Amino acid sequence: MSPASPALPIGLPNCLKKRQLLTDKALTPAQCRDYGNKFLDLGWREDALEFFRKGAVTEGLEALKAYCLEAGDAYLLGRLGETDPEVWRRLAERALALGQLHFARRACEAAGDTDKTAMVAGLISGQAETPDR
Repeated sequence: MSPASPALPIGLPNCLKKRQLLTDKALTPAQCRDYGNKFLDLGWREDALEFFRKGAVTEGLEALKAYCLEAGDAYLLGRLGETDPEVWRRLAERALALGQLHFARRACEAAGDTDKTAMVAGLISGQAETPDR
């Protein structure tokens, strides 16, 4: 018997209600901001992203971008739709500093930096040494 899953905090929709809300044309940007902030407060960034994107909540999307750059999270930055190579280079450096090699490689690829992509791929495969800082 598996343990019971924890209850959702009050005011947050379950997965079915969330899907319904995200397809509801009547959901306002203010409601999207509220749901997004509630999810963000819990660290549920993917859920927050969905609501921020639906409501075009710029400050929420910017908060997620800042998190990505601090945490070296290339996956979430990609989900945000980031295209600026300089942002990707910054994220690659941060991910590399944090030892998140797969995220660093993805960021280097997105930045179009083939030399650095190859260097990070070498680190992943164990064929290169970590660059001195």
